[in-house]
Amino acid sequence: MTESDTSSDATTDDEPSADEQFGAFTTDDGDTIVYDRTNSAAWIQSDYAVEVGGDSSSA
Repeated sequence: MTESDTSSDATTDDEPSADEQFGAFTTDDGDTIVYDRTNSAAWIQSDYAVEVGGDSSSA
């Protein structure tokens, strides 16, 4: 008898991509807040931010 565990496959398909999981916004004071949409306790606030992983063709 062979059993197949499909529960791990379903979990993987339901996990958000990094683009969907994380959000960011700028406050009125100019601070940037990056947060995890799946964990309300996970966030970072900074008064300085740089973009990483942007379009390298414009460099």
